[in-house]
Amino acid sequence: MERLDEALGGGFKRGLNVAIVGSFEEDNLLFMHQIAYALLKQGLRVLVAEFRQDPAILRDWLSYYGIDYGEYLEKGQAKILDGFTNLYAPQSKSGKDVIPNPRDLGITVGIIRNELSTGDYDVLIIDDLTVLYSLQADRDAYTRIIIRLVNSIKGLNEQVFAGVNSEVLEKGDLAKLLLGFEYVLEVKEGKIKILRSPYPVGLPTKYLPYKKTERGIEDLWESYYTLKDIKENLTLDEEGNLWSGSSRVQIISEESEASLVEFVYQYLGPGEGKKFLYLWGRYEFRGAGATYRNIHATLRETLERFIKGTEASGGGKLDIVQISDDIIILRGKNLFPRLRSFQYPAHVNYAGEIAQFLEEYTGDPWEGEEVHCQAQGYEYCEFVFKRKSGEREA
Repeated sequence: MERLDEALGGGFKRGLNVAIVGSFEEDNLLFMHQIAYALLKQGLRVLVAEFRQDPAILRDWLSYYGIDYGEYLEKGQAKILDGFTNLYAPQSKSGKDVIPNPRDLGITVGIIRNELSTGDYDVLIIDDLTVLYSLQADRDAYTRIIIRLVNSIKGLNEQVFAGVNSEVLEKGDLAKLLLGFEYVLEVKEGKIKILRSPYPVGLPTKYLPYKKTERGIEDLWESYYTLKDIKENLTLDEEGNLWSGSSRVQIISEESEASLVEFVYQYLGPGEGKKFLYLWGRYEFRGAGATYRNIHATLRETLERFIKGTEASGGGKLDIVQISDDIIILRGKNLFPRLRSFQYPAHVNYAGEIAQFLEEYTGDPWEGEEVHCQAQGYEYCEFVFKRKSGEREA
């Protein structure tokens, strides 16, 4: 992800080791292989030590996500060491690139180091450290050997990317194992967290939201900006649940949404109805501003992305009229829902949503208002957002 590279100040520094921690979902391992694939495309030489599954099954699994090592294996830019076959075989099997006894860590580490040096590889991918850990009787010895391995590779100005399942390792063992890694990322449950970096991290909350698609691990917000992406992410299961990625959704008609707005005003009255819709919008958008702040560097860029997402999801068109430190004006047309000859502003929830968004993004309090609305006969909807004077954070 480009944003991850930006957060790390240009990516992972050469010669520093990276642990990618995850769970049984294995999103961390998929992400690790995406990184390896990107490095191969950049011309680096990559050695994969595969302990989790047969290399053929690994390649088949990765191919589903568009990762194909085939070309690089054929021309010798990449190699996969098979550390899986003899982990469980009753008798040792021999073959090209097959590690004879993976449980013997001394021999296994020696083979890996020899391949790295003789093959002139730049990067070692270990998939994954958890398998070897679970088969060791002396886990302290295992931890010491792995730390020595990754430190020795760093000394050669080469780099290790290693996958780790934190749900398998004991907490103390995990902490010791990660001592050999300058970077520690956690990739699970839709969040990439930078748990350790030797340099300042350009993310206020130290995580990036992601989703897993047939293209692999993707930036969550970047994947919702076209109608095609939205359609590709919609699935209906046998229980009648409609999913957009990992979120359950329902298709709402414009008439249904319009009737809700009308009912709120009729039941609560003009003043309380407007207040309800505004606070509803604020409540709905809790956390959105902080998430966008992790992704985009400027407020204008963030608002433009927000507007694009609104349009792609059928919410109507919005444009930025004015943006400054203390006031922002947006205009919209055909906002959802459309009402005709309505007495009150119909999209007050938009004002609440964007005000909440601005507060979280800037860290300062904002208020928003829909001052014109097409439902009331105006040519367009207009929203004015003002930073509350005298309340800016120190």
